[in-house]
Amino acid sequence: MNLTEIQNTLLDSRIKGIPGSVEPFLLKEIKNKNWNILNEDLPMPIMVLKQDQLNHNLKTFADYLKRNNLYISPHGKTTMSPQLYSAQLEFGAWGITAGAINQIQVMYQYGVKKILLANQLLGKSHLETISNYINNDKDFSFYCFVDSLDQFHNMKKNLNDTKLINPINLLPEIGAQNGRTGIRSKEIFLELVDEIVKDKSNNFRFSGIASYEGIAAVAMKGSQAVHDFCAFIEDIILNIPSSYFSHLDELIITSGGSTHFDIVGERFSKLDLSVPIKILLRSGCYITHDHGPYLEALKKAQEDKNRNWDQVLQPALEIWSYVQSIPETNLAFLTMGKRDAPYDAGLPKPLKRFRPGEGYLELGSAEIFSSNDQHSFVKLADNHGWKVGDMICSGISHPCTAFDKWKFIPVVNDKYDVIDGLLTFF
Repeated sequence: MNLTEIQNTLLDSRIKGIPGSVEPFLLKEIKNKNWNILNEDLPMPIMVLKQDQLNHNLKTFADYLKRNNLYISPHGKTTMSPQLYSAQLEFGAWGITAGAINQIQVMYQYGVKKILLANQLLGKSHLETISNYINNDKDFSFYCFVDSLDQFHNMKKNLNDTKLINPINLLPEIGAQNGRTGIRSKEIFLELVDEIVKDKSNNFRFSGIASYEGIAAVAMKGSQAVHDFCAFIEDIILNIPSSYFSHLDELIITSGGSTHFDIVGERFSKLDLSVPIKILLRSGCYITHDHGPYLEALKKAQEDKNRNWDQVLQPALEIWSYVQSIPETNLAFLTMGKRDAPYDAGLPKPLKRFRPGEGYLELGSAEIFSSNDQHSFVKLADNHGWKVGDMICSGISHPCTAFDKWKFIPVVNDKYDVIDGLLTFF
């Protein structure tokens, strides 16, 4: 990947997280600033990425995939950071997954050569973009979901007379009842695959099957729903005529979000078809994990003896803020809010308390129970010892809605020295 442009990005105080007292500087110069979070060198709130935990997660997940003969195309919507895409690819990622055309454009701009759109591609501008990438870059491979004949016909219409030097790889998507997108019946699925295989344009190739088991867990409640959904998918796959695989070196079966990937990986690996199978997971949150729903979900997976997950991922994102007011005995306010931290899957969790000039102090019982744009409401126990000016480190929930609040994210070591910086492109 080409990250030179990112490293040469000029940063200044218009960007959240950059001090107003510094002259503009290049991102690659950030280590020379000798900044430290605990020294109050950066304005707060500030979200940081912990390097050691990041590296642990990259290695842990890569080892898990290798042991189980699985592959990953991590969902890039989580971070929208080409620097992290590069790290994921270095640790063996098959490609990067996108959720929308603007995400594809960012990924391609910085050199990702294999992109999976885990969504439906349609529309004139979108097809023009993808066909341009394919026909101007022989090394570029593109995959996307399709879940209806109407969508397939829309794609064909918007390509017009364009001939692609490499086909668009189509992954018919199977969906869950009461879920999101995806085909709901075996008959419609087979009808769609039949038309794709028999298309004479050579612009499209049936390359595999797609699904998202996480939506089944939400729609039908719990891991048993994931097993039931997998059984539905397996039945459809086993009914695909083997002749439809004759043009393939391998059949991609892609599923696997950030909470039930082990179930789909284990189940689909047992399928016996006339073509080799590549199980392609799409988890995006593993790289930074969290202190919220993903932490809890993977703890449950570890405790379930029927699950094939015994690893430990480490939360790598923290948000530091000041105690700005304690207007009531048991009520404090932090200088962070919905503009800074995710709130859609749980509020931040206070982890540590630091007082400048004194060091770490006992956190005590502290719960963030509400947030506004720029404030977090904290319930405190009696005799808490908190003071205005204390620095509070909080863990986040749902990385997908944490990264999008920060264009610049400092990378820190275990002493909270700023050793690098990430840029995001939402």
